[in-house]
Amino acid sequence: CDWSSDVCSSDLIIGSTEDLKALPLLLKALEDKDENVRASAVEHLGNIRKNPSVVKALIATLKKGDMWVAFPAIDALGRIGDKKAVDALVSVLSRKALRKPAIKALGQITEVGSLVLIVPFLKDKSKTVREETVKAIEQFFQKGMLEEIIAEGIKSTFGDEAVQILLPHTQSNKKDVRIAAILLVGLLKDKKAVAPLLEASVEEDVQESIIRALVFIGKSMPESLITFFSASDSYQRRVICDVAGRIKADTFFRPLVERLKDEDGHVRSKAIIALSNLNNPKAVKYIKPFLLDEYEDVQEAAVRGLSKLKNWLDLDEIIMGLSDKNPILRMNSVILLGFIGEQSSVEALGVALKDSDSRVRIAAVDALGLVDGPNAVKFLLFSLTDEFPEVRRIAAIAIGRIRADEGVEPLILLLRDSDVWVRAGAARGLGAIGNKKAMKPLIKLLSDESGFVRTTAIEALGNFKDEKIKNTLLQLLNDRDAEIRSTTVESLASFDGIAQDIIPLLKDKKWSVRKKAVDVLGGFFKDESHAYLKEVANMDEDFQVREAAARYISV
Repeated sequence: CDWSSDVCSSDLIIGSTEDLKALPLLLKALEDKDENVRASAVEHLGNIRKNPSVVKALIATLKKGDMWVAFPAIDALGRIGDKKAVDALVSVLSRKALRKPAIKALGQITEVGSLVLIVPFLKDKSKTVREETVKAIEQFFQKGMLEEIIAEGIKSTFGDEAVQILLPHTQSNKKDVRIAAILLVGLLKDKKAVAPLLEASVEEDVQESIIRALVFIGKSMPESLITFFSASDSYQRRVICDVAGRIKADTFFRPLVERLKDEDGHVRSKAIIALSNLNNPKAVKYIKPFLLDEYEDVQEAAVRGLSKLKNWLDLDEIIMGLSDKNPILRMNSVILLGFIGEQSSVEALGVALKDSDSRVRIAAVDALGLVDGPNAVKFLLFSLTDEFPEVRRIAAIAIGRIRADEGVEPLILLLRDSDVWVRAGAARGLGAIGNKKAMKPLIKLLSDESGFVRTTAIEALGNFKDEKIKNTLLQLLNDRDAEIRSTTVESLASFDGIAQDIIPLLKDKKWSVRKKAVDVLGGFFKDESHAYLKEVANMDEDFQVREAAARYISV
C-alpha cells in the first residue's frame, strides 16, 4: 500500500463486497494520483451492480483516454451490463488496443443496436478480435435476441460471404470460439454449411452444437439434408438421423426408412428414434422387426420408438408376443407393455413372471412397476420368492417405487435373504415406502456383514424423520469405514439441527468425507456453517474440497 496516496489501495478491497458504503471511497479513488489505485478502484466499481453513479463515473473515466484504467473500466461496464454504457464502448472500437475488450463488453450488454456495429469486426486484421467478435455475437443469441435478427445483421454486412467468414472459426482450437461459430453458421441457414459441419461432427465435444446448427438449417430447408443420409461416414449418418428426429419433418420419412437397413447398429438406432418422432402411424410396421435386431441397443430403440407410437399399436398383438418361441421377442414385448402402461396388460405380465427365461421375468417385474395398480402389486409380491436373485431384487425396488404398504412385511423378511444385492434392494424398497414398521429391521441391518448393505440401509433410514433414527445415524459418524461416514452425512441432511454434528467431519482424514460434509452443510445449513466453510475453502489440502466450499460461500 502506498500510504502517500489519497486512498490506500488495500482499502479498495471492500469494493468486492458490493457494499454501497464503499461507493464514496471508490469514486474518490478515481481521482487518485497513483494509477494503480485508480485502476483498482475501477475494477472494484464493477462489483457494484447497475448503480447509476457507478456507470456514470466509469463512462467518464473511459472518456478521459487514460489507457491504464481504460481496460478495467471497459471490463467493469461489461460486467455491470447497463445499456447506458453502449455509446461509450462503441466510441472506443476505433482504438485497436481497446477493440477486443470493448467488443466483449458489448456482447455482455447485448443492446440490439450495437450488433451491427460489432459484426464488421468479423473481418478485422487481428485474429483475437475476430474470435472475440464471434463470441460476442453468440451472446446476443444466448440472451434472447431472435435468430432472424442476428442472421440478418451478419448477412446485411457480408452477404453470401458470411458463411465462408465464419466457417474457419468452427475449426478453432479454442472450444468457446468453435461452439460460438458453429451456432452462428447454423443461424445463417445456408445449405453450403451442411457438409463442413457434418465433417466436424465426428468430434464429440462439439457434436451437440453441430446438431443444433444443422437443425436450424434443416428446419428452414429440410431438402438440403436429404443427400447426407447416405454419407460414407457412419458418424455423419448418425448425426443426420439425430437432426432429422429433432426437426420432425415428414420429408425425412423415406430417408429414415432407408437408414433402417444401415450396416451400423448405431445408425439404425438413431433412425428408429427419429422415425418414431415423426408421429406417423406408417412407421410402426417398419420399426417392429427391430425388436429382434442382433444388437441390444437397436432392440431398445425399437421398444422406445414403438412406445411413442402406442396410439397405433395393437395391444393384443403385443401380448401375443409373450408366447413367442423366441425369448428376445418375449422380453421386448414385456418391456414395451411396461412403457405403454395399460392396466389391461397386467394379467399378461403376471403370466410372464413364470417365464422359463430369467430375462423375461426381470423385464416383467420392471414393467409391472411401471404399470402400478393393486393387481400389479399382487404379482410383484409373488416375484419376491423367485428363484433368481435379480428378480427378487428388482421386485423389491419396484414395490418401493410404487410405495405399496402391503409390501412392507414381505420386504422385511427379504432383509434376511442370502443374496447381498437382494438384501440391499429390500432395504431400498423399505426406505422408499417409509413405513415405520421398517425402522427397527433397518437399524438391525446396520450390522450386516456387507458394507454395501450397510450403506444402503443408512440411505434408507434417511427417509424416516424420527429422533431414534437420527441418534442412530449420529453414532455412525465415528465409524471406521469412510464410506459409512460419508453416506451417513448425506442421510442426516434431511434432519434438523445436525449442523454442529457434521461440522467436525470437515476435518475428517478422508477427502471424500470432507467433500460430503461440505456439500451437506453448504446445501442445507449454509448460514450456520458459513465460517467453517470459508476456512475449508482457504485451508483444505484437497482441491476438490476447497473448490466445493468456495462455491457455497460465494452464492
